[in-house]
Amino acid sequence: MSGHNLAGYIHQVLRDHLRIPRKPTGRDRSTNGAPPTLADLIDEEAIASCEGEADDGVSLEEVRAATSAIKDSMARVVIEDERAERS
Repeated sequence: MSGHNLAGYIHQVLRDHLRIPRKPTGRDRSTNGAPPTLADLIDEEAIASCEGEADDGVSLEEVRAATSAIKDSMARVVIEDERAERS
């Protein structure tokens, strides 16, 4: 409906909604010492991975139904899933 493929839609939703405050680190500066831009913060490898695994057969309604069942922060769910995969 929005004109995005599923991976693009999910990326946009996550980018819009996962603005979690955090403590500054040394990585809060780009290589030239200036504050990072949005482009500096985008994980292109993760996006490519999502696009490679995308299933265009899944409807937007199915994605919304699946994500609405998550009662926690999406970031926390992703982190927990990644930890479980490593264990």
